[in-house]
Amino acid sequence: MYILSPEEMRYFDKTAQEQFGIDPIILMENAGKKSAEIIEMEVLEDTDSVAVICGTGNNGGDGMVIARWLHNHGFDVCCYIVGDNEKFSPLAHKNHSILQKMHCEIQYISCKKDLDKIVDQFYDFDVIIDALFGVGLKGEVKGYRKNLIEIINELDEIIVAIDIPSGIDAEKGTVANVAIHADITITMANMKYGHLLYPGRDLCGEIYIVDIGIPELAYEENPPRAELLFDVLHYFPLRRNNTHKGDYGKIAILAGSPGLTGAGVMASEAALEMGSGLITLLHPKSLDTIFEVSLLEVMTRGVTETKHHTFSLDALDEVLDFVESCDAVAIGPGISRNKETAEFVREFLARNNKSAVIDADAINAFEKDKEALKRLAGKPYIFTPHIMEFSRLSCFNIEEIKIDLLRHMKEFVHNYKVTLLLKGSTSIIADPEGNITFNITGNPGMATGGSGDVLTGIIVSLLGQGFSPYDAARVGAYIHGEVADILLEEYEEAAITPSKIIANLHRIFIEPDVDGLTNP
Repeated sequence: MYILSPEEMRYFDKTAQEQFGIDPIILMENAGKKSAEIIEMEVLEDTDSVAVICGTGNNGGDGMVIARWLHNHGFDVCCYIVGDNEKFSPLAHKNHSILQKMHCEIQYISCKKDLDKIVDQFYDFDVIIDALFGVGLKGEVKGYRKNLIEIINELDEIIVAIDIPSGIDAEKGTVANVAIHADITITMANMKYGHLLYPGRDLCGEIYIVDIGIPELAYEENPPRAELLFDVLHYFPLRRNNTHKGDYGKIAILAGSPGLTGAGVMASEAALEMGSGLITLLHPKSLDTIFEVSLLEVMTRGVTETKHHTFSLDALDEVLDFVESCDAVAIGPGISRNKETAEFVREFLARNNKSAVIDADAINAFEKDKEALKRLAGKPYIFTPHIMEFSRLSCFNIEEIKIDLLRHMKEFVHNYKVTLLLKGSTSIIADPEGNITFNITGNPGMATGGSGDVLTGIIVSLLGQGFSPYDAARVGAYIHGEVADILLEEYEEAAITPSKIIANLHRIFIEPDVDGLTNP
């Protein structure tokens, strides 16, 4: 499923008109009519009354079409026009004229005085439809419009947002000051970035997507750069009968330090469950007994260690020689923040040329070290930070990153030519070619130590099986979260553990995928 920026949405609207000859009034009619059908089927009872809050732009035009169809179907509808009705967009003006001729009730709010006169009316409605701004809003909502949004949010009524809740930046998902808290959002043609980025995702409620009539050929000729995965099984090639373990990836996992051996165990077991043919866990040599007892189906190899029993810089040549015969490498789980170990990580990754997933303290080894990162440019690497680790990598503070998350990600992958998987409630995967995948599988049960190690094991297994870094990162993130969601059928969120996710990874291959999207 494609996810669009506001600019891309405008482009496809324009393409529908200029390339295919579809008049914009047809697209608006489709948007409004289909939205009205969803509202009528999913929200309204026969006796419900509806307030449709419309701006003077095209989002307001969509709202007026909705008001017209609901009015025509016998519902008690009042359309509130917010703003100067001398400044209607051409399409909004057309639909306003139609509403007037149909004798649908219309009231006008062009200043705070108007709002104060009618504010009590809002408490009499069963459903409020927000068609105030749509995807074009940038910056703060000001004046009486801000007051109106605050009033709507205080109502104990069902709120339906059209395209995106008013106040959310559709590009960034941010809220400058106020935004509608919707129960349902009906968006046109495709979801937008702001539906998936926080805090926007929290404010959208249940999301419906309506087909407004943009030809599929338009997307095929100019595919959007961002998408959402719903089916990943087709990424896995059919296993042939005449194969052996070497055909399914020989991988090396560099992990472990005193007190953090569980990270290496979980990454190894996750890789095993994902189908890797041969797995070797490389670790500080004094940890041999722990790993050999814990891992019956994974080979282990101790290497030269520091006096603190972490990876030593003296192990560098030994490890490089070993991974030369591997297909993929994972480095970082439980590896520690020992200074010599951090130097080992930087040197190993600068000299290694195998596909690699870089996690945990291997990420921290590059904290605020742009020169070390530049040595990795163009290598088939995946960095998998959470936002705090990404802050250390990018040298921006967390609040700066949150203001424009995608811009910071795009700059990072452009500068260092690596794949980036930013972990979070909405995980985002970006590659140097400009591709983006949003992942919304998963739940709060994954917010526990060890979940990231499981993800690392999944991804390195996919790398070893021939997935590109971008596909390994996005398919891995999807699987990781989807299995956690499957576990909700049996466990409460608090009872989901990394070990349970590992033990149930096989279910991704047998559980049916859910069609469509209702609640990201």
